[in-house]
Amino acid sequence: MTEKQWLIFQFKTTHEAAFALGNYLLACGAAGISSIDKIELQESFQFNFSPDVIAEDFINGLDSEVVVEAYFPAYTELLNRENELSSTSEDNFKVSINQELNYSATEVKNIAKQLIPVAQFETEIEQSLTRIAEFSDIGQGYIGYRPIKMENWSVKWKEYYDTRKIGRIIINPSWLEYTTQADEIVLNLEPGSAFGTGEHESTSLVLNILSEFDFNNLPRGPILDLGTGSGILAIALAKLLPEIEIIALDIDPHAIEIAKNNAELNFVENIEFSVGELNNRNQKFSLIVANLTASIHLELIQEYKKKLSSGGYLILSGIIDQRADEVRGNFEQNDFISISEINENDWVSIVYRLQMGAASFSPDDNTVSYHQKNQQDGYKD
Repeated sequence: MTEKQWLIFQFKTTHEAAFALGNYLLACGAAGISSIDKIELQESFQFNFSPDVIAEDFINGLDSEVVVEAYFPAYTELLNRENELSSTSEDNFKVSINQELNYSATEVKNIAKQLIPVAQFETEIEQSLTRIAEFSDIGQGYIGYRPIKMENWSVKWKEYYDTRKIGRIIINPSWLEYTTQADEIVLNLEPGSAFGTGEHESTSLVLNILSEFDFNNLPRGPILDLGTGSGILAIALAKLLPEIEIIALDIDPHAIEIAKNNAELNFVENIEFSVGELNNRNQKFSLIVANLTASIHLELIQEYKKKLSSGGYLILSGIIDQRADEVRGNFEQNDFISISEINENDWVSIVYRLQMGAASFSPDDNTVSYHQKNQQDGYKD
């Protein structure tokens, strides 16, 4: 008997040779290709960044070599009645590849397959790399292969998530039961839907701040979650302030759809989700929460100033420690008063207040506090 498995073949190459290598592996019949290319990631981050993803430090820490991995179906013998797999040696694995390589991408599905020993396939790989090396530096080239451990990932991934407490904000996987305690805010989530889980320090720091924030000090007006991503911060705000309008803004339409789904999961209705940028918004905000990067914060200083009500608050996160002084200096020179800051594992979050009278004039701008508004509207704190 044989059992279908999956093998990952790994390569370390150059940016210049990665494209040719990827094409060759697809021509061989790879079911999928993944690559980590520092140059491509830098370009993507610069021009198509998603504000909820704090990737700058990760990209800068990458090697210049491109890591390419190709996924191939393979087969190995079964040894006994318990269906234990045989040793994953080259003698036991046979990899399924295409019989012919001279075809266009549109004909891939029609190509006949063949099973060959892994050692034979590795020999063919080395020969092909030699040909690619004739016109491009291939770097280290072929590194080796490894089998994928077959597990029931539809269930297995849930083991990596548990209920987390950040101040009085509780982040709870939706499949777990949690009994809410007094004064707690519970966010139910589905990590499998790419939900921002608060695991990253830049997000957990903001949740810590929101957990202890005195919203009575805010001037009147809606609250903005800029670069909402999965919506976790907007949802936390919506639950903390169910009577206040929350605007959740992101440049990525897909992120907005995910955030909407997560809001429905948490039964919050006071969030307006919108695709766009800060300069597209006409209203003033009493509070802006922005989990972006230091570079983006610096670019947005004047927009923050325009869009905040006089005396409004700004919570910045996603700032790596090495750039915190630069951020502090620039914001303090632009009428932002530092109220507090917290840090964790080289990440910094800062709370600012815009000086009274420093914001651009707007007919909607006033300094009625959130507490006063509640009293006027008949609400009690």
